[in-house]
Amino acid sequence: MPTSIRNYLAEDEHAVLALWNHCLPRDEISLNTFRRKIILDSNFDARGCFVATSKKQIVGFLLGLCRRFPYFDVGMESDRGWVTVFFVHPEMRRQGIASQMMEQAERFLAKEGVKEVHVSDYTPNYFLPGIDLDAYADAHEFLRDREYKKVESVYSMGRSLVDFSIPEGMAERFRQLEEAGFSAKVFEPRDTLLLLEFLRRNYPGDLYRVALDRLRENPECDEILVAMKDEKIVGFSHFKEEHFGPFGIDEAYVGRGLGPMLYYNTVEQMRKKGRHNLWLAWTSGRAKDFYHKVGLKVFRRHEIMKKSFD
Repeated sequence: MPTSIRNYLAEDEHAVLALWNHCLPRDEISLNTFRRKIILDSNFDARGCFVATSKKQIVGFLLGLCRRFPYFDVGMESDRGWVTVFFVHPEMRRQGIASQMMEQAERFLAKEGVKEVHVSDYTPNYFLPGIDLDAYADAHEFLRDREYKKVESVYSMGRSLVDFSIPEGMAERFRQLEEAGFSAKVFEPRDTLLLLEFLRRNYPGDLYRVALDRLRENPECDEILVAMKDEKIVGFSHFKEEHFGPFGIDEAYVGRGLGPMLYYNTVEQMRKKGRHNLWLAWTSGRAKDFYHKVGLKVFRRHEIMKKSFD
């Protein structure tokens, strides 16, 4: 069946959204989210956004982009581009449609000076942290065939909070930390400057952006917690509704038990606010091991992939 590839148009949004929710059942989105995270993204460029049509029906979609504006202290990342989402109607797959869209996206990104394309660890508006190896195995195979290589394995994790309790022995560990000058507490407005300085110094980019956005929404946000060493902020934790993270400890203080102290205080705050579950969108490496030790289980397995241009 003949298909054509063209750039996204404003009138496509309802058809693209319906196709999205049909093709990506684990990752359905609303029209508001589509507009906010795609069209209103400062880096959106319709030249890098493609739809496939057949008999005047949209049967495929792909979003490619690169930075048009610097992202906090991370800057332009001018050598890097992203494909954040792509899909084809199930009845139209294996007909070269995804390949055609990807080829056009790669050409667009190459002309913009991009040296490598990532799928799909884009901040701030990613949809998946990488390819879901279980739900979207065909997409993973497709990318490997197009010479995309694994960058990193990442995981979505979570747990129920209904039966949550702090493990025995933690109270003594926390007491020892407190005697050494450490503490964990709910953020207070007077902490704002210290918190932003800590994040900008230790976690420039998305952690800094998350805190800034939440404090702009509510300068008294009680879904942020901080770890302290005397009067210095040395850790940050955040949740929104049941979504846990981001979470970070000053590297100089890792391994002292401060991570569990901040984590358990954050979970207690979540419970006080009536949250029944905790989930985090993605983690990897040493952090994944930490979350496993404090009782989280892996829900989804993803793989960040990239392709370098010669």
